[in-house]
Amino acid sequence: GAGTRCSASGGAELRGIVINNVGHPIKNVRAQLVVFDENRVPLLGVSTPTDPDRLPQGGMANFHFLLKDQKEEIKDYFLHANWSFDEAP
Repeated sequence: GAGTRCSASGGAELRGIVINNVGHPIKNVRAQLVVFDENRVPLLGVSTPTDPDRLPQGGMANFHFLLKDQKEEIKDYFLHANWSFDEAP
């Protein structure tokens, strides 16, 4: 899940959380964001690591995107997380 806000001086922000519900520890967790224009054409795609980037089953991490060049609120976007299984003992 995520929430957005925007300020004229700071740009647009999107903050949210990732919850590990895959039944196994995961690592290298990154949030991926694609922002669309009014015609649903992708304007940009960015990713950021979560904090923390390793999660046990049921663990939560947060992420934050700051888009300084975006002068209006992010309204139409696609958000997902990438990760790999954590096989460490």
